[in-house]
Amino acid sequence: SLLIARGRGWVEAMFRPGGKGGVNYGDIPPNQTLYVNNLNEKIKIPELKNCLLELFSSYGEVIDIVAAGSMAKKGQAFVVFRDISCATNALRALNGFTLLDKPMKINYCRTKSDVVAHEDGTWKPRAKLEAQKEEAKRPKTTPALVPPKNATPKAAAHPAGGDPDGNASNVLFVENLPAEVNELMLTMLFRQYPGFQEARLIKGRNVAFIEYADELQAGIAKHGLQGFMVTPEMALKIAFAKQ
Repeated sequence: SLLIARGRGWVEAMFRPGGKGGVNYGDIPPNQTLYVNNLNEKIKIPELKNCLLELFSSYGEVIDIVAAGSMAKKGQAFVVFRDISCATNALRALNGFTLLDKPMKINYCRTKSDVVAHEDGTWKPRAKLEAQKEEAKRPKTTPALVPPKNATPKAAAHPAGGDPDGNASNVLFVENLPAEVNELMLTMLFRQYPGFQEARLIKGRNVAFIEYADELQAGIAKHGLQGFMVTPEMALKIAFAKQ
């Protein structure tokens, strides 16, 4: 059984000045996905996800829980409900609730989760969606010349962190990332391929390492996303990482 106790933070949140009922959830509209942070970072991811599932399932059907163990994403998770009403009830009841010795901070997620988008037919790779939004804001000019989707630029032939001999690896080395890309965006892009384990962004160098369960799965993702247009001007350069 879970060692869960209701903390004073929950009581204080219920009476904090704000919207109806005294709770102010900001300007994010209610949706099926909850963003949960201030979670215990010492708990292993499988155990944490089981705890969250057991706790949140009491408010309705949970269809997905996303949590990662990288340093940048520790202490946070996304809980996806089947219905918005269930997500709302869980948010109201559990915001400030002490789970594994830490009071949770919960809010609606700012973006639709992949599992929900797949179900309603609106799913697009996260990075591609952001690129489309940026393109819509740009003034209409002469289109820039960009490489075809599966054309690897010559600069990618011997990437700094890639294997010049092309030896297969379960870790991919990704170059040519725009400055605004973060680990969550990379996770959403690469987790659509089976076997995804973790995305590690190297800050300041515009490169990342993407880990898969085995070499075959890494190769499938490499083939599928080679030359992917993260922005209208920037295509991903992907190689197997050095062993």
